[in-house]
Amino acid sequence: MGFVSPFCWLGCAALLVLLAGPAAAQDRPSLALPALDLPKLDLPKLESPDRAAPPRAVPWPRGAEACPTLGTGFVRLPGSRTCLRLSGRVAAGLDLRADRAGAAARPDAAGRFALDTRTDTDLGPVRTYLRVGSGHR
Repeated sequence: MGFVSPFCWLGCAALLVLLAGPAAAQDRPSLALPALDLPKLDLPKLESPDRAAPPRAVPWPRGAEACPTLGTGFVRLPGSRTCLRLSGRVAAGLDLRADRAGAAARPDAAGRFALDTRTDTDLGPVRTYLRVGSGHR
C-alpha cells in the first residue's frame, strides 16, 4: 500500500461522521426530568430594575503580545515565556497536457502547516519546530 494523503484521511473521517450522524441522532436515549415545585425551592426575590445594582465593568483579557526579538509573526503565550508562530501555505492549480493521444487535465493541490515555538529557560533557549505538508509543489 502506498502513501495516502492526510487530506484523504480527513475526507474519509468526515464522510463517516456524516453517515453516522443521522443513525446516532435516532438512537438518542430520552431523559425524563422531574417536575420542579418553585415555591419549595425558596429562590431569592428578584429586585426591580430601578433598584438593581449598576453593572460592573468586567476586565477585558489582554491580547497576545508580540515577540519582536524572535522575528515577525511570533506572539507570546499569556503567562509564560514561550513565543509561538503559526504559518502555512496552500497552492492549487491545474496540470494541462496535450500530445498525440489527446488532451488531459489534472487538478493539483498542495498545502503546508508549520508550528514554531521558542522558550527561554534557565539553561538557554529551547526551540520546537513542526512542519506537516502534503502534495508535491
